[in-house]
Amino acid sequence: MATTNGTSSSEAVAAITTDVASFAPNVHISKRPVLSHKISVLRSSSTNPGEFRRALREITFHLGYEATSTLTTKPVALNVPLGQDHIDSTGTKIAERIAIIPILRSGLGMCESMLELLPNAGVHHIGMYRQGLVPVQYYNRLPKKCESDVAYVLDPVMATGNTIMSVVKMLKKVRSQ
Repeated sequence: MATTNGTSSSEAVAAITTDVASFAPNVHISKRPVLSHKISVLRSSSTNPGEFRRALREITFHLGYEATSTLTTKPVALNVPLGQDHIDSTGTKIAERIAIIPILRSGLGMCESMLELLPNAGVHHIGMYRQGLVPVQYYNRLPKKCESDVAYVLDPVMATGNTIMSVVKMLKKVRSQ
């Protein structure tokens, strides 16, 4: 298959996925081979629904670990076993209050994996569809008052980025209220 500028589709995809310089400075492109393989499984038109869900779950775990790397921790007292005894010790727990926001419906497939990583996170849903290139909101279950320090917006579909940018604007409005 060829694109409109004469390059093959695979060349076009390779150019898009490897031209890191064209992304914003805060965009992280993972170079992990297993993640690259799983993304290929996810993108293939020959992937059946079960394989798609499994790949999405696994990708979400990988991305979840990457995305949460900047969270901070605070000390927590623990009582740990040592032989026949138990001793007092200090562990850590995540300091931030976290929200997970799946964009309906595609983001729901990522929600369970993120909740396994962050079981105490709140979940708030946003429903969006596109009319042409314009994102349109049809469902919003964001809280009236923001009680989270960090929000992870979940959406495996990325085309123009307009939908996710629209959701980020909504989150900033809730945060400022």
